[in-house]
Order: sequence, then structure tokens, then C-alpha cells
Amino acid sequence: VREKTEKGKEWRGEITVPMDGESKTLTVRQLVDTEFWEVGSYIDFDELQNLEDVEDLDEDKVDELRELSEQDDLTDEEEDRMAELEQELDTEFNIFDAISMDTFLGIKKTAKYCVEPDENDIVNVMNNHAAEIEADYGLANDKNARKYVNENVIEPMIDDSTDLTSFMIGMKALEATLETEGNSES
Repeated sequence: VREKTEKGKEWRGEITVPMDGESKTLTVRQLVDTEFWEVGSYIDFDELQNLEDVEDLDEDKVDELRELSEQDDLTDEEEDRMAELEQELDTEFNIFDAISMDTFLGIKKTAKYCVEPDENDIVNVMNNHAAEIEADYGLANDKNARKYVNENVIEPMIDDSTDLTSFMIGMKALEATLETEGNSES
């Protein structure tokens, strides 16, 4: 039995995405079956496959961008290079020609489901918003702090994102759900 199957919704992994010119690491969980069914009803997986198979893009640039976006700490030079690559690839390829709005919305919903607060988020919100948590949820505890962060930080971050950041987050979160990385034989 695999670790991700055993842990189910409690499994946590990390993804790294470019945000505001920086590389950010986010904690994600995998989709549970009903969530996967829901987002799957929006997503045209053939469109996603075609997106990955696009031959118009310079594969070396795509690989370099992927490598940079997966690094935790980037130098100023690497951050500049990542922004340069994003700009170059953005002009070479128009994502709006490759996927439908339904697929985009399904990927965005995936991001909302999968991104989770980490322990630093919980500590920060408990230190700075305990009274609000108690007023909104009745008790300022870990479970309610997580709800607060999801509703007041993560969901608005995804809803208000620009430069297709929500799409990148959702794609990486979907990959984390589908891939076997993080699985180990028990």
C-alpha cells in the first residue's frame, strides 16, 4: 500500500511556483476522489496533454524555466533569468489558444482545493487573528485557524492572482495528486 493512499487527504507535499518575480514554495495536499471527480468534470485532459506536447516552444527554455521554478532559493541572477524566460515563453505561446475556459476553471479549482496552510501560516494567524478566528468559528484552535487561512488568505490569493499564477499552482497541484512521487512501499 502506498503512502499517499494510506494518508489520503492528510498527505502533504510541496510545489514551487514563480510568483511576483520570486520562487515560492507552497504546501499542497492531494485531491480526494470527489474533488478529483468535480475538477475532472471541467478539465479536458486532452487539452492538457496537448499543452504539454506543444512543439512550438523552445524545449531548452521550458526545461530551464521548470528547473528554476523548482528551486527553493534563487540568486538575483536566477530570478532575473526566470522572469526573462517567462516573458520569452509568454510571447512564443498563447495558452488561451490551447485550453478552454472550463479547463482553466477546473485547474484553478484544483489550486483552491490543494493548497494548504503550513505551520508558519497557522502560527502567524493564531498570533495575529485569534480574536477573529474565535468570533468566526467559535474557538481559536488549529483546525479553525486552517479554515481561516484557507478562506482569508489562500482562496483570495488564487482568485486574485495574475500572470496565470493560479493555473501554474493548479497544474503543479494536479501533478502532485497524480504522480507517484511521495509514495513509498510500506
